[in-house]
Amino acid sequence: MPISICKHGAPFVVQHENRYGSGASQSSSLSKSIRHISNSHEEIKFISCYSANGACFSNAQMLANASGRPVIGYYGKINKLTASLDNSGRIFRPQHKLAANICYVGNRLLSAPVQLGFGL
Repeated sequence: MPISICKHGAPFVVQHENRYGSGASQSSSLSKSIRHISNSHEEIKFISCYSANGACFSNAQMLANASGRPVIGYYGKINKLTASLDNSGRIFRPQHKLAANICYVGNRLLSAPVQLGFGL
């Protein structure tokens, strides 16, 4: 059974602990927060608006890389009800180290305009 993480999100940005940050910077703390409560091979449902947007630079990909687990991300606006519909998400798998590092930098760069208030 997948574990669910519900957070407010925007393209390349996630709200965690009452602050917004890039998906790349927030993914390690999100991963640590669930590490002790589930099997390391379980899928994660990342119920966060725009978590799949951006493909390899997406917030869902950042969480997959940080956790080492498959992550289901969602395009556009999402909530718990619509996330439960079949075929409503996309699965992201952890990337190899070089690709993960490149995408980490890309996510951080792409999050800057959103964090500065452009596009919200």
